[in-house]
Amino acid sequence: MPEPETCNCAALREAARHVSKMYDDTLAPAGLGLNQYSILARLDRLSPCGIRDLARSLVMDRSTLGRLLRPLEKRSLVKIEVSKDDRRGRVLQLTRSGHALLAKARPLWAEAQRRYVDGFGDSPAAELRAILKQVTATDFSHAGKSRPIVSP
Repeated sequence: MPEPETCNCAALREAARHVSKMYDDTLAPAGLGLNQYSILARLDRLSPCGIRDLARSLVMDRSTLGRLLRPLEKRSLVKIEVSKDDRRGRVLQLTRSGHALLAKARPLWAEAQRRYVDGFGDSPAAELRAILKQVTATDFSHAGKSRPIVSP
């Protein structure tokens, strides 16, 4: 068993990179990486929506999302239009090609999900997802300010 990481953030990032690589490799036959798949899948549920709303939903900043959207737009998977309500805003929509590629990629994503659960276990995977949801919902701006920080 590997030595436990003492830095919470490093441990989360290492685990995320490890799992992301498996998902990326599994989604590769569809020509998508995990980030792209996640954007298309979330946009499929929220479309049409603004960049700000999609970024908030993905827990991602708008500039990062903007960079990730450009290749999807160039591939005609996502349509980005000026908002009719606010000319400064942009509205995102999954195109017909985006829907088709997403349908092709979903079984690959399901395979990645299966591989993850087979390797990690169904119950621990569900527990970890619940814990990670709590992590994303936690406001760290004021958390633990009175507690001493123990350095690694």
